[in-house]
Amino acid sequence: MIIIRIINNSYKGMTKTFIQYFSFKGYMPSALKAGKKPETVSDLYNTSSCIPKPYRCPHKQIEFYLYTRRTQQNPELLDTTKEESLYNSQFNRANPTKIVIHGFGGGRMYAPSTDMRDAYFHRGNYNIIIADYGTLVKEPCLKHVSFQQMEWAPRFCAKCIAQLIRYLTQHPRGVRADDLHLIGYSVGAHIGGLVSNYLDPIKDGKLGRITGLDPTIVFYMGQNRSKDLDPSDAHFVDVMHTGAGILGQWGPSGHADFYINGGSSQPGCASDTIFKTLACDHTKVTPYFIESIVTRRGFWAYPCPSLVSFLIGWCNPDDSQYVLMGEHVSQQARGVYYVKTNPDPPYALGPPEHLKRKALQILKRRLATT
Repeated sequence: MIIIRIINNSYKGMTKTFIQYFSFKGYMPSALKAGKKPETVSDLYNTSSCIPKPYRCPHKQIEFYLYTRRTQQNPELLDTTKEESLYNSQFNRANPTKIVIHGFGGGRMYAPSTDMRDAYFHRGNYNIIIADYGTLVKEPCLKHVSFQQMEWAPRFCAKCIAQLIRYLTQHPRGVRADDLHLIGYSVGAHIGGLVSNYLDPIKDGKLGRITGLDPTIVFYMGQNRSKDLDPSDAHFVDVMHTGAGILGQWGPSGHADFYINGGSSQPGCASDTIFKTLACDHTKVTPYFIESIVTRRGFWAYPCPSLVSFLIGWCNPDDSQYVLMGEHVSQQARGVYYVKTNPDPPYALGPPEHLKRKALQILKRRLATT
């Protein structure tokens, strides 16, 4: 795979890949902003945005903002050390609760967090909690390059998010972990999986659902599942792949894994440079998921014997094997699924013609109950 060759054989190439990727997203390392181009990976990672001491939760640069329909423009900062913080908020345990975990270069004020909130509130009443650690990841945030440190930072963030969940599970106005839906993009998907390592199944319960949006390949390429997102982390884990094998993980890691347009290359992402193309493939997972929240067509996925069979159109699924991808997925879905999209929004193609009436009835029921 391209990214494995870069990591194993060319630190210079890895540096260029990250620079191009974050340039595409609009976030540049501080050295570049100052007019100095990093020459090594160490230069790229030696930034001023790294996690400051003390290394314990709660941490002042990992914040939790609660958004409800009433507080869309003025979110409430939750203080997990004070019981009155939740009492005095607009949190309503009767509404679904979503915890959104962004990736590198993200934050509560940046897309896709903003667009995701808007989509949910277009649907109805929700508690949307953004786990905002954006000041720590404006660019790759490590002073010294080592995979041990790359793994440490996500674990620390996961530990603090687990403290938030403990706060919610133990609070009189809170909810059990079983009622929570974590949504993580890129490295945020791995953080969502790591959260379960810090929860007590008796005190807190087990996470209800984790949605992984193109989990990154860069930090987790081993076989140690405790450092990764896997089906044991929640009652239901669904994963959407758009940059698989390049910037995203290739192998399945959930109860249901969806390989969109084959999982690695997305229509509409062709660009003048390979780096922009790869970054587009990786980031396009978020508009797909966001559209799945509100679409009246639906992303209808189906199993196929292999990726090659999907690419040449040799899939012949039974009508009963079609499932919705995204927000309204059936939690009984199991295995690997494939789905096609349009190159531009609206991305959802809807169900095949012979299933249209039945499928749209299913989607209508899902929209009414979630």
